[in-house]
Amino acid sequence: MTGEEIIAKVKASLPDAIQDTALPQGDAVIFVAPDCLQKVAAFLKDDPSLKFDYLSDVSGVDYLIEEREPRFEAVYLLYSIDHSHCIRIRVGIEEENPSVPTLSELWKGALYPEQELFDMFGFHIEGHPKMERLIMPKDWVGHPLRKDYPLTTEAVTFSYNRDFKSELVKSKPPTR
Repeated sequence: MTGEEIIAKVKASLPDAIQDTALPQGDAVIFVAPDCLQKVAAFLKDDPSLKFDYLSDVSGVDYLIEEREPRFEAVYLLYSIDHSHCIRIRVGIEEENPSVPTLSELWKGALYPEQELFDMFGFHIEGHPKMERLIMPKDWVGHPLRKDYPLTTEAVTFSYNRDFKSELVKSKPPTR
């Protein structure tokens, strides 16, 4: 099934759930609102002619520099092993209450990537069974992949600079 055919089928079956579509390089991309995500994802997984049975990627995007609305997006890449086609679902997320429902009930492979969305972007994943930090320490403040995250507020200690001195150490250039 081509990207155009996939989009046509989804739009015909769920016309109110699809906000927009795109076909970059022939790949199917659909834009949905957070409240429609689970319904659209279940349709994509359960429809026999689509059968998107593999969630291959979940990522977040912060459009702060572009000053567009909504500021955030959660992006899901689905693949059908039987039909060898893929689709990207892009979900716009508001800045005030960045929230999106979990897809972990449809694909268990969403569990850790959704935790990463929470940890790194601060997206609340509604219905997620373990909404806690995954990468950063439990007491970490802020979300490092947001574009407004301050990068220079804390000195990070590594094993080689534990006893860092303010003097510069000069070394000889290597000889050939």
